Amino acid sequence: MSEGVFCPNPPLHISRTYLVTTMETIVYRSSAALTPARENYLRALYQLSRSGGGVRLTDLAHTQGVRLPTARHAVDCLRDAGLVLQQSYGLITLTENGSGVARRLFDRFELTRRFLMEVLGVGESAAEREACNMEHHLDEDTLNRIAAFVTHVTNCGGDGTLRDCLLSVRPSLAES
Repeated sequence: MSEGVFCPNPPLHISRTYLVTTMETIVYRSSAALTPARENYLRALYQLSRSGGGVRLTDLAHTQGVRLPTARHAVDCLRDAGLVLQQSYGLITLTENGSGVARRLFDRFELTRRFLMEVLGVGESAAEREACNMEHHLDEDTLNRIAAFVTHVTNCGGDGTLRDCLLSVRPSLAES
C-alpha cells in the first residue's frame, strides 16, 4: 500500500465498512462542502496525520502540488464543514467526523487502486493515477461489486484455474 501518494484531484478508496454503512454515506455524500477536490485534501490530511499529530499547511500544500493560499482556502472550507480543526496557523487536525469521512475516502481510493493493480494488472503509477480519476465517479453499488470481486479473486487461488475462479464470481457478487 503506498501511503505517500496523493492525487491532485478526486482521490478515494473504500472499505467494506464504508460500503455497508449507507447512513454515513448519505450524510457524507449530501454535504455540499465536499467537492472532489476537497475530498482529495481531506484524504491527504488523513494520510499525513497517520504518523501522529497534526499536519502543517506547508506539508499539505506540497503533497497536493498547490500554493499555500490554495491549501489555506481548502482547509478553511473543511473547517467550516466541521471536518478539521486549526488554531491560528497552527497544526491541522481532523475532527472525529472528519477522521471517519477521510478514512472512508482513503478506503475507497485503495479499493479502486487494488482492483486496478491486483485484478487488472495495471502498473502502480498508472493505477494510482487512474484510481484518482475513477473513484469519485463510481456508484456505491459498483464499489460494493468491485470489493466483492477483489475479495473473491484474491481468495480464489490454489486448486482451481483462473477460469474456474472467474466463473464462480457471480455468486459471491450476489452475496454483497
